[in-house]
Amino acid sequence: MAACCSVARCTCRVTAGPGVTVDGNGSAAAPYVISTDAATTALGVTDTTTVDLTLTGDGSAGAPYDVTAAVILDPAPPGGGDQLLQSGPDGLFLECEQVRECFSAGDGAAYDPATGVITARVSADAGNSTVFGSDGGIFTPAGGGGEPTALGVTDSTTLDLSVSGTGTAADPYDITGAVILDPAPPGGGDQLLQEGPDGLFLECEQVRGCFSAGDGAAYDPATGVIEARPSTDAGNTLAFGTDGGLLVPPGGGTADPTVVEGGNSTTVDTEVTGAGTAASPYIVTSSVILDPAPPGGGDQLLQAGPDGLFLECEQVRGCLVAGDGAAYDPAAGEVEARLSADAANTVVFGTDGGLFVPAPAAPVVGCGLTGDGSVGAPLTANPIAGQAAWADTWSCADETHSTLKCDPDTGALWTPPEHTSAALTLQQNHPMGTPSFTATGGYAIVSTDVWSEGTVTADTISVCRGLAFSATFTGHLEASWTAGSVFSIGYAVQINGGALGVRVMHSRLQAGGVAGRERFTFSTAQAAMLAAHTGYAVRVYPAIQVTAGTVTLQQWITDTHMIVTTR
Repeated sequence: MAACCSVARCTCRVTAGPGVTVDGNGSAAAPYVISTDAATTALGVTDTTTVDLTLTGDGSAGAPYDVTAAVILDPAPPGGGDQLLQSGPDGLFLECEQVRECFSAGDGAAYDPATGVITARVSADAGNSTVFGSDGGIFTPAGGGGEPTALGVTDSTTLDLSVSGTGTAADPYDITGAVILDPAPPGGGDQLLQEGPDGLFLECEQVRGCFSAGDGAAYDPATGVIEARPSTDAGNTLAFGTDGGLLVPPGGGTADPTVVEGGNSTTVDTEVTGAGTAASPYIVTSSVILDPAPPGGGDQLLQAGPDGLFLECEQVRGCLVAGDGAAYDPAAGEVEARLSADAANTVVFGTDGGLFVPAPAAPVVGCGLTGDGSVGAPLTANPIAGQAAWADTWSCADETHSTLKCDPDTGALWTPPEHTSAALTLQQNHPMGTPSFTATGGYAIVSTDVWSEGTVTADTISVCRGLAFSATFTGHLEASWTAGSVFSIGYAVQINGGALGVRVMHSRLQAGGVAGRERFTFSTAQAAMLAAHTGYAVRVYPAIQVTAGTVTLQQWITDTHMIVTTR
C-alpha cells in the first residue's frame, strides 16, 4: 500500500459497500477516508403495572443503550393484607417466615408459626384411645385395645344411628348415621339445610333470604353483600374511606378527648365537675335562674322550693283586674261577665248561666237589599239599574258582568271608573330631502331624525285601569332607481326605547329591467295589553336595504293611527 501513497497514481481499487462511504483517491493529498452513515437504532421502554423500566445511553459505541428493569411491588395489596414478596440486594424473595403467619390451627390440628410445623392434635379427654404410632402416624387400637367393646347407639332429635356387626376383626362394628332434617322447623320458616347425594349442604342462596337490613345497614339478598349505610341527613360527616372502611374526618369523630363545659344562659346556670374518666365522670348540674326584678317592674311569680319550681293560684290571682264587661274577685279568683245597668240593655243571664240576648225583631228590607238578616239569609246588597229590569237594558248576565263591588276594607259599595278611550290620526311628510343609496350591506335607517311615534304615558286616560293599546303606521313612499336595482324598504320598529327591529314592507328582488320611479303604500301595526300605571311607546324609522344599483327616495309620508282604550 506504500506505493498508493506516492505521487504516482495508485494501482489499488477501493469500493464502498452498503452503508459505507469512501472519499479520496489514495494520494498523499487526498487519502482514502472510509465512513459509515448507518443510523443509530432508536430504542424506547414502556413501564407496566409490575415492571419499571429505565433506559440510559444513546446507542453509540461510546454510550451503548442500557436497559434497567425493577419489579414493582404493591405496598397495599387489594385484599387488605401485607405484601409477602420482598425485594433484597440479590433479587426478589419469599421465605417461609413471611408465609407462616398466613396460617392458624383449627380443631384437631396444632400449628407452630415459628417453625411452620403442622401436627394433628390428639384430644386429652379421658377414654381417648387415639395415639401417635411408632411411625409418627395417628393410631387407634382395634376396639380401643383388649376385648371387643360392647357397642350400642342412641338416636337423638338430629341423628338416626344404627349399628351392625359384633366388633371382632372378622365382623367389625358398622355404625351408620342419618341426619334428621326437621320438615317443619319450630320457628315457622323454611328448612335451610338440604340433603344431597354427596351429603348435607347449605348454600348462600338458602341463607341470604334470612337477612334484611335495619338502621345503618344496606343488604342485597341477591348477592349477600352487607354494607354500612351512612345517613343522607345534612351535616353527617360519616363516609366511606378510600379503603372502603367507615371514615369520620378529623374533627367529626372522637379522636380527641371529650371536653365538656357548662354554658350558662339567662335562665339556666350550668356547672360541670369531674374529669370525664371512669373514676371521675363528668357531672353536669343545672340551676334555674329566677329574675329577682322582672323587667315589667312587678313581682316574680315563679318560686323555687325544695322539690322544684312552683307557681300557685295565690301568686297569679293578684295579676288580674276586671275591665269593661267583666267582674273579678281576686280572693276567690272568680271572673264573670258584668252586665251594663244602662236602660234598654237586652243582655241578661240565661237559665244556664250564660249570656243571653233575645232575638231582635226582623229588619225591614228596602230597595237594593236581599235577605232577612238571619244567619241563614243575611242582608246582602242587590244592585239594580233604577226600576228597569236588568235584562231589558243589558244583555250580559248580572252575576258575571256587574261592576258593583264591595270594598272588604271599608264595607262600602263602589263601581270602577267608567271606561275611557282615546284615538289619534296623524300624517307626517318626513323632511328628508332626496337621499340616494347604493349597496348598503344590510338595512340602513334613512335618518335618525325621520320617525313617527305612537305613545301613551302612564295614567294618561285612567289612573286605575289597565289599557288596550293599538298603533298602525302606513307609509307612502315615492322612489326612483337605476336599471338593474335590487332593494327592499320597510320600517325599523323600536318599542319602549329598546332595540330596533326591521319589518320588510316592499321589495324588488330581481335585477334587470330599466330604471324606474313609483309610489308604494304599506303599513305595520303594534298592539299591547297594559297593566294600570303603565306607559307604552312605539317609534318607527324609514329603512332601506340596497343590494344592487342606486335608489333615490323622493318622498316618504307616514300616516299614524293610534287607539287607546281602558280595560
